[in-house]
Amino acid sequence: METRIDAIPVSRRHRTIALRVGLGLLIACLPLALASCKASPESIDDPAALLNQPGRRIDEYDAALTAVEMRGLDEASTAALRRLVVAEGISYDVRSRAFDILAAHDRKALAEAIVNGLPRMGDLYWRETLCNKIAATKLEGTEIALVRGWANAIPAWTDDTKRPERLALAALVGESEVALFLMKTLRSANPATEANLRIRCFELLVRIGEEDVLIAALADPEQTKGDALLTDLATITRDLGIVPRNREEILWARKLCEPSRAEFLAAAKIALAQLPEGRRSALELRSVAIAVACAELRPDLLARNEPEMYAEIESRIKSRKKVSPDFSGFGGGFTENLYQSRDSLVWGDLAAMLIALEVLDEEKLLRAVFELADRDREERSTEFGGVLALGKHKHGELMEFAPRVKSGDTRFESSQALFDALYEGLFHVHFHAQSYNNDKYAGPHMGDFQFALASRANCLVFAFLSPDELGVDFYRHGPLVIDLGAITRPEG
Repeated sequence: METRIDAIPVSRRHRTIALRVGLGLLIACLPLALASCKASPESIDDPAALLNQPGRRIDEYDAALTAVEMRGLDEASTAALRRLVVAEGISYDVRSRAFDILAAHDRKALAEAIVNGLPRMGDLYWRETLCNKIAATKLEGTEIALVRGWANAIPAWTDDTKRPERLALAALVGESEVALFLMKTLRSANPATEANLRIRCFELLVRIGEEDVLIAALADPEQTKGDALLTDLATITRDLGIVPRNREEILWARKLCEPSRAEFLAAAKIALAQLPEGRRSALELRSVAIAVACAELRPDLLARNEPEMYAEIESRIKSRKKVSPDFSGFGGGFTENLYQSRDSLVWGDLAAMLIALEVLDEEKLLRAVFELADRDREERSTEFGGVLALGKHKHGELMEFAPRVKSGDTRFESSQALFDALYEGLFHVHFHAQSYNNDKYAGPHMGDFQFALASRANCLVFAFLSPDELGVDFYRHGPLVIDLGAITRPEG
């Protein structure tokens, strides 16, 4: 029940009234007290120093930014603003305001900051916001940064037409001029200091469907004259009928044009000429050595249709022992089953698996594979690996390579020497041979898929299922994996 004020004794009544008045005054003054704690531009002695300090309150950053606007930009404040535009962990509003100040007073400094920070920016929200602001302000000088950023694959952004970097580039050069800008940059960039930029431009032209523009340019001697990159790519396009699709394939193509590989390239030209035109133009560089092996071991495969090749694989692996490793974390629908993967298989996959089955029927190669697996089981400092190639006598050859570094019994770190052999090899191979009963770890896993994606190679992994059985899995980027079943240790 509420107490009436006149029911309280006089002395207590005076104290109660005073308390209520005091509380009222305190509440009334609280906003003024809080306002007095808020930073003001006048209170900032060195705005550049404050802007360079992480973890300050947003109102302090705002006051420092206002102070910069009021007093004008100097070298220190310009450097601080440049850092804020591409910094991680700073309020988006603060970064946006830093952009706006530089856009109004020093566009050159702003462009330089973006050139250095945008391509590898991990904050996707700010990355997109930054691209939108570049487009809105028509910030010239950022075009190359946009190209570099666009070329970097981002799993969350798979549609090239909607990439914020592409949209910003289109705002700067014109929607219809994007392909032309990429082509001009490819031609004009410095071959020595901007080699990666040139490769990225080529890759982007393929990604946006401008292969015809590239093929026409590569077919024109005047456009490739004196340009080592374009000359090599013209050779691969002309002799093999393949347009490299990405950075890894471009590097692969250039390796195939080295003088020391002239014999292999000549054999590849002959083998690929036997393929139907549509099949040849769809090939990836990983299938070149497979086609050469087909010409040597199974010429019928060059002209054979995919359903027939699939049926042969199905028949040959049907009775072989297979296991089902744990692929928790890979998402639903992941499989190693041939039938369940049938719609993802192309001629290069089918030919690779048939060549693998062919050479793994050779007793000499089987002995080499089991011998290396046995040594791997005994070694605890690294997994073992190498390249499976076609030897000079038309037999499978297992080439062992020491790891680049030893990183423990569950990793194999491929060396540059291995990669050099892989450009003409059939498969990258490694072993899961930690024990003779390693079926739980049969098949490729996360690190193996990352290697396949980075290298674009055909790969095989061997895993002990028993002392005398090795499971064999074919895999490539995608990821795509097919369990080819177990091979058996030769007697003796």
